Amino acid sequence: PSPRCPQIVGKAKMPRDVDAVSGGTEVREVAFVMGRHTRLGENSGLLRHLSDDVLRKIFRFIRGWNASLANWNMSFPKSWIVDINGGQRGTVVADVSFRTGIHYWEVTVADFRTICLGVCEMPKNARLLNDKWLGEIGYAVSASTCSGGTAFLWSKEQLSTFTVKSFTSGQRVGLLLDMEERTLEYYLDGERLHRISPDQKASDSKEPAFSKLPPGPLYPACSNGFDKAFCRAVELTLELPLPAGYLALRAQRRAEQAKAAEAAAPAARPPGAPAAPAAPAAPGAGAAAAAAARAAPPA
Repeated sequence: PSPRCPQIVGKAKMPRDVDAVSGGTEVREVAFVMGRHTRLGENSGLLRHLSDDVLRKIFRFIRGWNASLANWNMSFPKSWIVDINGGQRGTVVADVSFRTGIHYWEVTVADFRTICLGVCEMPKNARLLNDKWLGEIGYAVSASTCSGGTAFLWSKEQLSTFTVKSFTSGQRVGLLLDMEERTLEYYLDGERLHRISPDQKASDSKEPAFSKLPPGPLYPACSNGFDKAFCRAVELTLELPLPAGYLALRAQRRAEQAKAAEAAAPAARPPGAPAAPAAPAAPGAGAAAAAAARAAPPA
């Protein structure tokens, strides 16, 4: 625990005092203490004196990268920051996974040559994380300083023919995982970006970066690239508020899918084709029905 923490707790005793721990470093210090001491809030009454806004900030930083599954070429200055050195491929996952719901998180990176950000399932053998990059075992947006502003969409099934606008050091890369729709959306500095087709034409702006994801659990993840390059100070911030407009976009997408399915239903039978014949009655069914009618009492 940091010697700063008693001072922060003292500041935070004013109810609804959002500015009590508004600084990023101070919020992380409180999160560190609460993460190490799970009963701190219950014992000290700290949770009762913090506003909802402050609590949301704190609990984002309790979760971070899972250092227990990290490779030898990774280091963790903080639990939510990872450095991946070059020389070997490796994937690091968050210490939380998702099966249901809608989740949005952001990643920033101080310096990199090649980096992959996305999601993956946990391999049956977790040691595979130490020798694979994210495009081999999951679903990733892969950016490189040598790609001329273009990022590629990789998945464990195949290399997608679609690309997206790339990002640079210091930008906020947002990923929105919708486990109800099984999709992964890509955001850059808060703006949703759509895919670009191989002929450099924008695809349908409503389409997600990835669809038909597995049922999970899925882990937020990052890695260096297939070139075994470096990524420095990759910072993860989990459970951020959903970007404005996403739920409306999802509702519009669902409505269009329902409309397309309804339009395709009559097209399943060619024009002029006779309707499918009714199933033949079982042998003796007509005689049994007549006998039952005779036996029924008059109304």
